[in-house]
Amino acid sequence: MKRNPNYYRASEGLPYLDQVVFRIVTSQDTILKDLQAGKVDSSWFLDITKTTNYQRLTSYKLTSNPLSTKFEAMYFNFHNPILGKDSAVRQAMAMAINHRALIDTARHGYASVLCTDHAASLHPGFQHDAPCPKFDPAAANALLDRDGWTKKDANGYRYKGNEKLDFQYSTTANNPWRAEDELILQQNFKAIGIKLEIQNYPASTFYGFFLTGGKASPATRAVAGRYDIAEFENSLTYDADDSSVFACNQFPPAGFNIAFYCNPNLDKLYRQEQQISDPAARQQVFNQIHQIYLRDYPFIVLYSPSDIGMHKLNAHNYKPGPEGALETVNIWEWWCDKGQC
Repeated sequence: MKRNPNYYRASEGLPYLDQVVFRIVTSQDTILKDLQAGKVDSSWFLDITKTTNYQRLTSYKLTSNPLSTKFEAMYFNFHNPILGKDSAVRQAMAMAINHRALIDTARHGYASVLCTDHAASLHPGFQHDAPCPKFDPAAANALLDRDGWTKKDANGYRYKGNEKLDFQYSTTANNPWRAEDELILQQNFKAIGIKLEIQNYPASTFYGFFLTGGKASPATRAVAGRYDIAEFENSLTYDADDSSVFACNQFPPAGFNIAFYCNPNLDKLYRQEQQISDPAARQQVFNQIHQIYLRDYPFIVLYSPSDIGMHKLNAHNYKPGPEGALETVNIWEWWCDKGQC
């Protein structure tokens, strides 16, 4: 891509670079080798599990934008006869999650704590004082006891009558940090007597008929190939309207409410926030939406991830954004020492 001499800010000397060459590389291993060989000036959306390797590259700087619009969450399929009807089970699971371990281990620190779908860069939307559930396995166990899940099998997993707290957990295959998430969550939930059986899928299958089909396991046991709980990353883009996530009219195929959760009170709040132009007043409605999320738990937000990138030390003004074009949001301001990248 060559410099446009008719760029509207050309009188300011912008863009600084004469040309930018984009290479499409699909293998993260190849990208790492190219960085180690110094063949590229920058790269974005890198494999978070290779952070230690990136940090060893002394001619590059590792960077990220902490003001993400993204959230990683696990969604409950309300077609599951236990997860869809027993809010105490969903709440106990929220209390059992060690979010700090997810961030430090799976994301190598490149994520921030979040418990709603409105990340820190969304204003209005982000609620700094949201009543996030505290990591408290003892309280989670006590809640399940009160809810009648008092019997345990030989492995410590809870059951009630012929119903078992045994669920299929799925995400996209070949994502190392999500595999780490799954292992941490599996241990977190085992500590409160809930069993996760992990089965992942290619993205085309996962986001296609698997989620939208909504076929859940029965109450008696987890069934391979069924969807009970799913994890993936989402973003609301530039506006905080999140009605597409859980509005009653967004069930597939009309939309992507893949939790199949419907709450008329939530729909009413969605309509309100869509009609309010004053940011402060709109924030108050979002806070009410968050109260429902953190009471009913149709999903549990795990963290707000920050994508990472690398650029050579002689490259300047490389500042990927939180949304949209991400890496190239300010490409006209990039420049290199002595005109050589």
